[in-house]
Amino acid sequence: MKKGMLLIRLMLGLTFLIHGSQKVFSGFEAPIQMMQGLGLPAFLGVVLGLFEFVGGILMILGILSNYIALGFIITMLGALFTVHLAQGYMSSELVIILLVMSIAVTISYKWKKFIEFY
Repeated sequence: MKKGMLLIRLMLGLTFLIHGSQKVFSGFEAPIQMMQGLGLPAFLGVVLGLFEFVGGILMILGILSNYIALGFIITMLGALFTVHLAQGYMSSELVIILLVMSIAVTISYKWKKFIEFY
């Protein structure tokens, strides 16, 4: 069980790290435009990109995994209901998989642990 959750945690962290790095290293242009297009404040695009980037690193390292996974759940629910769901399952598939992986991490790890190294 622990090795399986380690693989899920590593892939979840890597995926968010890659998506977050695209936002961070492009100067946050795309996420800012996306937030403005949704009628939300532009700074949320910066927050989103930084959270995905830093959260991905922390998830890979096993630091605060439960809390980071909760943030990923919120992020994926937002992405699912504001953008992807209207485009059908094929456009929502990755978001749903990341959502389920985040839920698995959240319910599988002990809440009092700060770092999980398995």
